[in-house]
Amino acid sequence: VPRDRLYKSFRRGLDNRLFLRRLWAVYRLVYVSYLFMVASAGVTFVFLEDVEQLYGIPPWGLGLISSLAFFTAVISAVLIAPLGDRGLLRALGIFAFATAIIGNVWIGFATELWSLAASRALGGLGVGVFAIVGRKALIGETTDGGAEKIGGFVSAAVAGFIGGPALGAWLGDLGGIETPYLAISAALALLAAPTIKYLISVPIAVSERTTISTMLPLFSSPNVRAATAAYLAVFFNIGVFDATVDLYLSSLGASNAQVGLILIIVGAPLLFIPRLAGRAVDTSSRTMQYMLMALAIFVPIVLTLGFWEGLLVFTVLATFQTTMESVIFPAANRLVIDEAGAANSAVGTGMLDASGSLAAGFSALIAPVLFDLTDGPLGSFGVSGLVSLGLAIIAWRNSTQTRQSADAGLT
Repeated sequence: VPRDRLYKSFRRGLDNRLFLRRLWAVYRLVYVSYLFMVASAGVTFVFLEDVEQLYGIPPWGLGLISSLAFFTAVISAVLIAPLGDRGLLRALGIFAFATAIIGNVWIGFATELWSLAASRALGGLGVGVFAIVGRKALIGETTDGGAEKIGGFVSAAVAGFIGGPALGAWLGDLGGIETPYLAISAALALLAAPTIKYLISVPIAVSERTTISTMLPLFSSPNVRAATAAYLAVFFNIGVFDATVDLYLSSLGASNAQVGLILIIVGAPLLFIPRLAGRAVDTSSRTMQYMLMALAIFVPIVLTLGFWEGLLVFTVLATFQTTMESVIFPAANRLVIDEAGAANSAVGTGMLDASGSLAAGFSALIAPVLFDLTDGPLGSFGVSGLVSLGLAIIAWRNSTQTRQSADAGLT
């Protein structure tokens, strides 16, 4: 073989390796950026009791602060998801980073209910928009491996959620409530440019016809309805968890640092299981069965949390709960993107997110009030368990419609 051909072959291989390394490095920045955005929400939850005492915020005000980020995520998913499928990732990425940074700086210095709520909503809008952009970029041109990719994105979000309270507790003790928010804002400012550069360079499937109305036909599928019911069950409990976990654990004698440690333990399964579960779902024809099995275990755990109090009990049961969530998330997304396709993946996953965020926002709004009325988790986790039971039944009934349709097709 001529020497020049060997050299060109070597250079081509070296360039490809360097390109893949650079691509992988920036690919990870998408996860890291989402991690920090979600971490700001986790910081807020660990300071809820402090905010209540320092600024005299009533229980309904705590619910409002907790729920607004979820409600703004609904707005993002419904109104902005079609723009993601049209390929406008640069503009959406810039908007997501800008609103997340401004929202974090603002909430760090907010002292009144209106300013706490407004800054929380602004930060939540940034998280919601980036979730759309990130998922669209990860799915790319094909739905192959979609559950595993979404599973990894979920893990990044959970890493931010469980790391946020710990970061808030530790940095808050050092420099005050505003310190963790400013640290997150600085991190996002550093991540913005390289992450946006990746978003606009990754190949994606684009659909110029995608609109809000594109979401509606998806609900005609029993698979999508079952996935949505499962998502509603999980996110209803997430809203309850987010809005009352600090109040509940503090009432049991846990400090801010202990709350952060417990959340790290509880969230640990969500750091690695979603990607593994997604990989299993991508290579299996039993996506619905996996989702329903995890949901069947999830429901009694949540009910038990409402009736059986204790730090150790909470830590053990909540860890099993997040393990089941780790399976439900990628399985539900797999069912939806199979129906939506790569070109409409932003709308499909956005619709799922909108449903979950709406449930979480509503439950986060009422959970502190119910917790206060019952003076414990019966009003929060107990109610969440009953709601989850009803939604699990809906998911199961829709799955039977899918089986009946498949049996009719075979005959």
